[in-house]
Amino acid sequence: MVKKLYPFGKAKAFNVTYDDGILQDVRFVELLNKYNLKGTFNLNSGLMENEFEWTHESGVVVKRLPKEKVLSLYKGHEIASHTLTHTYFQDKSEAEIMTELSEDKKNLEKLFNREIKGFAVPFDYYDDLIEYCTKKCGFEYARISEETLSFKPQTDYHRWKATVFHLDVALENLAKDFISTDEELALFQIVGHSYDLDTENMWDEIESIFKEISSQSDILPMTTIEIIDYLKAMEQVEFTNSHIKNYSEKALWFLVNGNVCEIDPECKIALGK
Repeated sequence: MVKKLYPFGKAKAFNVTYDDGILQDVRFVELLNKYNLKGTFNLNSGLMENEFEWTHESGVVVKRLPKEKVLSLYKGHEIASHTLTHTYFQDKSEAEIMTELSEDKKNLEKLFNREIKGFAVPFDYYDDLIEYCTKKCGFEYARISEETLSFKPQTDYHRWKATVFHLDVALENLAKDFISTDEELALFQIVGHSYDLDTENMWDEIESIFKEISSQSDILPMTTIEIIDYLKAMEQVEFTNSHIKNYSEKALWFLVNGNVCEIDPECKIALGK
């Protein structure tokens, strides 16, 4: 029996992907760090300059973080693009879309001194033209505004869906089911905005989920790009009746007849009868 595993022989992966780069992220990142979890934060570089803010109908102020704050806050987490100005893409031309994507990517790469490989669409509109533009800009994935409500990883990386929105009533039960599932390469990814944790009084709920997830020895915290890079590497594995061959550039992990095995790049292991 062979079962695919995540790095270090972990059976499952966990990630949160949160949008906008806002003041409530300070408390949210503190929670992630407290429980040694990893987040993907999707930022709009064009809204950092004047610390753009608006007031939610609940009265909660939602304020963008300035450049000097985001550099230290998101250390150890993934940064992804969320467009330059958080625009709605419907009826936008290819040139307009490309500007929103390429300028944000360029600005974030300069600010964080790292390659920005991921993109999260603002609002809920996504079509073939946007997908084309994300690929043209060099993004490895594009996270859209749909949820899977399952633990099976996506295979369409430029129409990537997270597991669940944190405002979904299914959140708590899904977290419990994730802990008990034995599905291969199970993935639990929560998407949201940290200001919702204020407006919906959800801080205790999300911390409870983080605490339980972090206590499980078979769950690996990963960023979105780490997950996708690993899944892409898994696609390059050859399985035969006699061996497993890893053609990727990453070390990959498997459970083989009850034993955890690491296969280095361009290496193979024999399968016993």
